[in-house]
Amino acid sequence: MNQQLLLEIDPYTESGNVIYPSFQLPLHAGAIIGIYTDVTKINTLMQWFSRQQKTYTHVRENALYERLTVGEYIHFSIKLFTAPQYNKEDILKLFSLSEQKNNKIHTLQHGEKQRLKLLYTYLSSAPTQIIEEPFQNLDEYSKQNVLKLLIALQKQEKTIVLLSNNLEELIISSTEIYRLDAFGLHALDVKEDEIEKVPTHIESAPIRLDKIPTKKNDKIILFNPPEIDYIESVEGVVCVYVANEAYPCTLSLNDLEQKLTPFGFFRSHRSYIVNLQKVREIITWTRNSYSLALNSNEKTVVPLSKNKLADLKEILGI
Repeated sequence: MNQQLLLEIDPYTESGNVIYPSFQLPLHAGAIIGIYTDVTKINTLMQWFSRQQKTYTHVRENALYERLTVGEYIHFSIKLFTAPQYNKEDILKLFSLSEQKNNKIHTLQHGEKQRLKLLYTYLSSAPTQIIEEPFQNLDEYSKQNVLKLLIALQKQEKTIVLLSNNLEELIISSTEIYRLDAFGLHALDVKEDEIEKVPTHIESAPIRLDKIPTKKNDKIILFNPPEIDYIESVEGVVCVYVANEAYPCTLSLNDLEQKLTPFGFFRSHRSYIVNLQKVREIITWTRNSYSLALNSNEKTVVPLSKNKLADLKEILGI
């Protein structure tokens, strides 16, 4: 195992109240360390880390030079970090921005901009990289590309510290996870199959005709199951995706799972149900991270939980 360093982090108090006490954060090269905490503590930690030597701190709201093309920005950044060992074309491929090389940055989609903002973490020679909310408000395709970048940073033997208030995203991306609260830093032993308590086997039901009700622009729209690509739940809001367009649905994921399992749908993740007829590829990103690529012109991917992989293989006969 790589040599471990204990980083001493100062306490933070506000109006006499201890927001968090001083604590030691274990660091070692190649680790992806997730710290699960609230927004206030994240902001305070970001300020603390920004004052440390041998550390690069990535802030989500960092600005881009929006009048440059993607290719020009990468070329400029390589010079800025005096990093001639990096090749522009390789970086475009790593960040999945080859098709956008000649596009002005201001024309990029939100997820593409957020991926490009992470370029400095790749070029920086600092051994420790602090990244604030790397997956926040990203589409699934961009999330998987951020995972690829984290793996590339691991290969550079950098220590990556992810600060987030989303535990689920830390689980799929981190090699170690801690919770920071008013009593200090606590190591979490999180197993995904302990978090997901969704039944993996639904009792077989006879094939039946059924419509899935959704609502958009004050209209109720009914979809036949074969029309649906996948279903997503974000913070309790369920959306049915048809032809890359989202339609809000009042049914819960559990209700939809019961209704749609006989039509070839599969609960791939605690927050996703996918139409297996639309699945083109099973993608392995890391040892604990998988996705399903759908037949779509929009590079649509949905997450596949590690403990659902065996069930899926059994269903598909592979």
